[in-house]
Amino acid sequence: MSTIVSSFQGRINRPRVAVVTSTYARSQDDHQVPWMREMATRTANRLESLKVYAPSFRGLRTHEIDDIEVRRFRYAPASREMLTHDSGAPSKTRSLGYKLLILPYLIMGAFAVFAWCVRDRTKVLHIHWPFPHGLWALLPKWLLGVRVVAMCHGAELALARNSKIVRWSLKFFLSQSDEICVNSSHTAAELKRLCGFASKVVPYGATVPDMEPSGEESSSVVPSLLFCGRLIQRKGIDVLLRALPAVLAEREVKLVITGEGDRKQEWEELSRSLGLESVVRFVGFVSNEELGKLYRECSAYVHPAIHDDKGDTEGLGVVLIEALANCKPVIASQVGGIVDVILDGETGLLVPEKDEEALTAAILRVLSDDELASRLGEQGRLHASRVFDWDRCAAMTVRIYQGRGFGAITRVPAIG
Repeated sequence: MSTIVSSFQGRINRPRVAVVTSTYARSQDDHQVPWMREMATRTANRLESLKVYAPSFRGLRTHEIDDIEVRRFRYAPASREMLTHDSGAPSKTRSLGYKLLILPYLIMGAFAVFAWCVRDRTKVLHIHWPFPHGLWALLPKWLLGVRVVAMCHGAELALARNSKIVRWSLKFFLSQSDEICVNSSHTAAELKRLCGFASKVVPYGATVPDMEPSGEESSSVVPSLLFCGRLIQRKGIDVLLRALPAVLAEREVKLVITGEGDRKQEWEELSRSLGLESVVRFVGFVSNEELGKLYRECSAYVHPAIHDDKGDTEGLGVVLIEALANCKPVIASQVGGIVDVILDGETGLLVPEKDEEALTAAILRVLSDDELASRLGEQGRLHASRVFDWDRCAAMTVRIYQGRGFGAITRVPAIG
């Protein structure tokens, strides 16, 4: 009898989970959502099984990454399957051509997720960006009794802020969820204000290069600044570029910008118009090994995030955690979930968004004060290891899958 009970409890404690997302790595070398990929690999060995359900990209079929099966559903001819990945759907759907893909994307996704849940005997669906992907969880929940965990990152709330239809839809999808999680205290507060739902803050860690971080500055004679991330409007690179001439008036400096996105060409042109060709390098996507080298060489990491035209901003800023883990002083905007990562004057320096003068002053302060830079780097690494440790984040996620310790979802008054 005890063996039967133990076996039953084991199945409950190690459920079959499917991570549902619009974006996931397309190959072993792809750099899409590295934090989600890392979380999947960290939680997989604690579960009976874990799969990823995601849309295709240019005809991409089901494949494996890190020994995890990534199921891909088709929703358009291969040449048109570009609604997700790279710049991301929120940016792309501003174009009419991409808007026409939304309906087939949602319909085919709903059918695929339900069919896969039946085939895989899935017990938990972890839905990232519940608007619109909460739609895909309805049939599995209603007909199969699948447990639904909704994960809000902030982009869906930016849409809900500007549209009553989106806000109503998001509220409904969340009402059908068994657990609601968010990536930062900022996202939690926005979710409560807009939709009236309490949530659990479950941050992501960072994919840190395999290196021994050091508080030492680069051995280069010329100090260097680093930015990593998608080159989209809310990253605010134009603010940094416009602040750079004032920095250069005080001291020599270099800037390295990694990543790709729909604003890259515009910002390259801005850099040239400001006469920064010899100072700024746009290097595109880089490998973990190359990124580790860039961290070792940089004097400070700069993240000048802003609210974009739709009100979206950084839900957490996972790359900031990575910079802290590499013992680098961080200068960032005081927006969104960044304040969970950067404690002003303790783990980095925060400045108002779009404030070029404040950004210039913060950069010069760090570059001219070795003791400050070293202290920020050391305290930042300690903060990252305590709060954003991957094992801690993975354990929290598994507990939510198991339905242990976080109670029922509660409602609070929301805006109309």
